[in-house]
Amino acid sequence: MWPKSVAAFLWGLLLAISLITIEFRVLPVDVDAKLFIGLMLGFCVWVGVMAFCYSRNSAKAASVVCAKWLVVSSLVNALLFLSQT
Repeated sequence: MWPKSVAAFLWGLLLAISLITIEFRVLPVDVDAKLFIGLMLGFCVWVGVMAFCYSRNSAKAASVVCAKWLVVSSLVNALLFLSQT
């Protein structure tokens, strides 16, 4: 259970940061609204990823899927960053 807990905590944190960074770049609202929405969505994403990791049979199986999502969201972040400059 400990490997699942560590994987769930770390992947939840990484994916929440990466996905909320996309949201921060895309939403056309003021910064204070972006921060509030990001805080609420970030917590929900983190909890969802943790629940997903606990539902897998092993920490390795959860890590493979989460790593794929992190690569995709990182690429989207890179594209959004390059398109804004």
